[in-house]
Amino acid sequence: MKRVVFDTNTVVSASFWKGAPMECLRSWVDGRCEALVSPAILMEYVEVTDRLQAKYPDRKPVRWAAALGASAELVFPNVRLRGVTSDPDDEMFLECAVAGEAHFLVTGDKRHLQTLGEVRGVRIVSPVAFLGILRMEE
Repeated sequence: MKRVVFDTNTVVSASFWKGAPMECLRSWVDGRCEALVSPAILMEYVEVTDRLQAKYPDRKPVRWAAALGASAELVFPNVRLRGVTSDPDDEMFLECAVAGEAHFLVTGDKRHLQTLGEVRGVRIVSPVAFLGILRMEE
C-alpha cells in the first residue's frame, strides 16, 4: 500500500472544497493509501484551517485535520532536510515523508515542492497525479 504525506494545501483544500484534494483524502479513508503526519504538520493543518474558517464563515469545513490526527500514522522525523526547498516551511513535509518512508508527498505547491520531483526516494506529485497513480493500481 502506498504511504503518503499530504501537505497543508491539499488537506485544507479538501476541507473546504471538492475536487482532486478531497478525492485524495477519501482514498485514504477508503484504505487505498496510508497517511503519515508529524506533530508539526498536524499543527499547521489546524492553524491554516482555522484561518480559512474565519475568512469563509459560511463554509462548514470537513474536519480532515482531526481525522488525520486521530487515524494517520504519527511520525517523529529524525532527519533534517535544510535547504532542499526554497521555502523552509515546506521542509517539515519532506522530513516527515523521508522519516516515514513515504512513497509520495502529495502537494498543490507547484513553485516549491512539485518542481523537486523526488527527494530521497519520495515522489512529489500533485493531487491529480496521485489519483492517476492510484487508478493505475486498481
